[in-house]
Amino acid sequence: MANSAPAVNTSEEQNDTLVVHKTCNEMGVLIQSVTLKNGVPDGETLIYDDGGQLTHRLMYENGVLSGPAEFFFAGKPLMNTFFKNGLQEGEAVFFSNGIKVGVAYFKRGLFDGDFTSFDAAENVVRIAKYVAGQQEGSCLLYYPDGTLMEESFYKNNLPDGDTVRYFPNGNIMETFSFQDGNPCGIREKYDMNGNLISKEVM
Repeated sequence: MANSAPAVNTSEEQNDTLVVHKTCNEMGVLIQSVTLKNGVPDGETLIYDDGGQLTHRLMYENGVLSGPAEFFFAGKPLMNTFFKNGLQEGEAVFFSNGIKVGVAYFKRGLFDGDFTSFDAAENVVRIAKYVAGQQEGSCLLYYPDGTLMEESFYKNNLPDGDTVRYFPNGNIMETFSFQDGNPCGIREKYDMNGNLISKEVM
């Protein structure tokens, strides 16, 4: 949570048992506001860049990250997530330049569940599955209109199984396979009308 400019001014505002500790940089710009209880963060913590723009909005409970958290870059959202006992838990929404680009799920700090990616128009372009931080099971890619572009499979974070790619008209473009991340078997390619045009050993 350190900032590049040295802190030269701090202040505190007390409300019952809570103390809000504020820190400013050498230009007098607020760079951190921490709610403390018995000397440890408890409640809202706000962190700003040296220009005064908010970069973090966090919630603490007895010194541990707990509750909703928001991250920003250049004044625009970067990620909205949730913490439980110091670890990410539940849904996390990712942004690029303020536009939603992904939704994932966490369990005890690790990706766990579907990770859905979006294009700039917020069309679904990819759905991958994770278990305990590892990519497992099907991975689906889509054209902007929602038509399936590719289906592949993962095991222990590596491609494993058959991959099928499709033309926008729904016909198969090519098929190939992986085993433990290594290409294997036969690659077949088709034209847009479904006619086999090549076949090669991987």
